[in-house]
Amino acid sequence: MKTVKLGLIGAGGISQAHCRAMAKVDGAEIIAASDLIQANLDRMEERWGVTNLFTDYNEMLKMDELDAVLVCTPTAVHAPPTVAALKAGKHVLCEKPMEATQDAATEMVRAAHETGNILMIALKLRYTPQVIKAKSIVDAGTLGDIYYAETVADRRRGNPGGSFIRKATAGLGAAADIGVYALDTALYLMGHPKPVAVSGITSNYLSLHNTWNPALKET
Repeated sequence: MKTVKLGLIGAGGISQAHCRAMAKVDGAEIIAASDLIQANLDRMEERWGVTNLFTDYNEMLKMDELDAVLVCTPTAVHAPPTVAALKAGKHVLCEKPMEATQDAATEMVRAAHETGNILMIALKLRYTPQVIKAKSIVDAGTLGDIYYAETVADRRRGNPGGSFIRKATAGLGAAADIGVYALDTALYLMGHPKPVAVSGITSNYLSLHNTWNPALKET
């Protein structure tokens, strides 16, 4: 069986979850990583044995042996490395949410269509046992026609800090970072009906009063 050779773009926090997962997958291996922060690259070498390390992902994408890349950059900068990777002939698994703007997300989809390479967003709940079972029930017609759905997403009082609380890099904030799971699951189960209207309310209360995470003091 061929081993799929993977490159990692963005070697910060969430990338470690991908490394742990890929370490358990037969036939997949992370052989390269790119990040602007040297400490993140050092961790990739020390913890995961990755020796092909780059501060410029465009240089990493020149590696012929790479089959695909994992894009784990902050939300607001998902599009540039994703588009570059697709155009370099690599398949892409990009962290959710897809991007901070519709225009950027559209650019990613366009690049996938134009190149014929695979672009997938890491919406993992679709592959959980409960959602797989729910989908089979819906597809079997057991529930009849679905005309209403309601979802709820919550999280512990703390937040990840870092890029997630900076407006320049957070993209759409908690509604997209956590809420995207609930929204995608509902739309997926219903067969992606076409929206006729969208509304939303945003607020910021809890993170302003959280003292246990020093990262929350960053602005």
